[in-house]
Amino acid sequence: MKKFFLLIPSACLMLHADVPSKMFMLYQKGAYYDACTLGNLNLKKILTSDKYVSLYAFSCLNADQIDRLNIPATVLNDTPEARANASYFSLLILEKKLLTQALYDNLPMKSLKLPTSSNLVSKIFDYYCKNPQLGNTIKEYRDNTNPKQTYKLYTVQIDAHKTFAIDEYYDKILTKHHVYE
Repeated sequence: MKKFFLLIPSACLMLHADVPSKMFMLYQKGAYYDACTLGNLNLKKILTSDKYVSLYAFSCLNADQIDRLNIPATVLNDTPEARANASYFSLLILEKKLLTQALYDNLPMKSLKLPTSSNLVSKIFDYYCKNPQLGNTIKEYRDNTNPKQTYKLYTVQIDAHKTFAIDEYYDKILTKHHVYE
């Protein structure tokens, strides 16, 4: 009976120590939301490792959880790669915030110039800056590199939290729906 009670704490320690491996496995499977959630629940355990904080952040990014990039953008600082990741996450946070403000307050941002990235939010941010379509509730954009690829940008509210959604279409068929919480 005594051995059984010693086994329980050992098993719990093994489960908690294995969080980075589980996050990596989930990320590789494409279960980004689950990897992001696991990382968020165990953030204190992974904060000492730039590579696991980056894994957490990229999981959250792929799960459209841009607001969870705030801590990684702040703590990633030890290596050139970590600092580059922190800058990238900061850019996406800024673009999301500016896009939300512009959509809800009906603001044009034609004079605003920021670095670009291949991330969808960054791409849509660039399209919005060039053509804000202020009179439209749903803004529609055609991809510059692939004319069959189009996007619809519109506002949504989740539990009174104002944000936006982007729908991706290929040849007029909805392929992906993103809601940025």
